[in-house]
Amino acid sequence: MSLFAVLDVETTGLSPAQGDRVVEIAVVVLDEQFQVVRMFDSLVHPQRSIPSHVTQIHGISNQAIRKAPTFADLLPDLMDCFSGATHLVAHNISFDLGFLQSELSECGAPMPRLFGRLCTMQMARRKRVARDAKLSTVASALRIPTIANAHRAIVDAGVTARVLSLLHEVDTSVTHSPIYWSNLQSSSGCHRQFPRHNPPISKQTLAHFGLTIASSTTIRSGP
Repeated sequence: MSLFAVLDVETTGLSPAQGDRVVEIAVVVLDEQFQVVRMFDSLVHPQRSIPSHVTQIHGISNQAIRKAPTFADLLPDLMDCFSGATHLVAHNISFDLGFLQSELSECGAPMPRLFGRLCTMQMARRKRVARDAKLSTVASALRIPTIANAHRAIVDAGVTARVLSLLHEVDTSVTHSPIYWSNLQSSSGCHRQFPRHNPPISKQTLAHFGLTIASSTTIRSGP
């Protein structure tokens, strides 16, 4: 069975090689019918300052992440969310995957290699969905409802998940190994709570984009 882990990260800049870090991460997991079965959303303390010009893009300030967990704090719950997924999906996957791999490496948890990779940006370009392949432009062309907090991780992950459900190109003849970390222990569903200043994510947030939410969907969120 295929499971699609749709990822979006907000960051301090454009390059993990230059020391940029993740400040927010969201994962929306879809089953083969493109129903939402798991989701995760949290601010992340990047252990460095967020430049003011970057805050102007995603709205996440140094004050907002002051009491946020580090990526290492969140790792057990992220592992639970990703585990079993056969495909990692993102809009411009090289960006999000690059940051994910960098953060995992910092934690001593390299990303498994054999899962499938799907880029909704490339899908949109191949299908000539819109005049450009920006997520907002593609969403507009596909008549996916917008929401105020553009460039926040859970919003972009939700929109990307809906784009995938409309444009999916999955070769079912190719078998992909599910994501699994054999050398680290999972949190086994135990989610540590952190102070949260914004309303937690909800099923309604993703349903707004036209996604179907499975009745047993697991929702986890950090601050």
